[in-house]
Amino acid sequence: MSIGVMFALAGLAAAALVLLIVAIGVTVWLRRSREQRRAEGKTNVGWIAFLIIAYLLSISYLAFFILLLVSAFTGESVTVG
Repeated sequence: MSIGVMFALAGLAAAALVLLIVAIGVTVWLRRSREQRRAEGKTNVGWIAFLIIAYLLSISYLAFFILLLVSAFTGESVTVG
């Protein structure tokens, strides 16, 4: 059963990594199209909300997964703070 849980957590980590890559791509796209969007009168409020949520979810889960891997391979409990 523990191997299944590890595969599930690895899958979630892969999804978090994809979300982080998408968030970085959207950030770059918004930065490059800033003047055009401003000329068209469009706002970035929805995109900014998406980016805040995406960065918080992906980075926090990836940090959790890395700490989990360190704990699994060293056999010691890893604490933050």
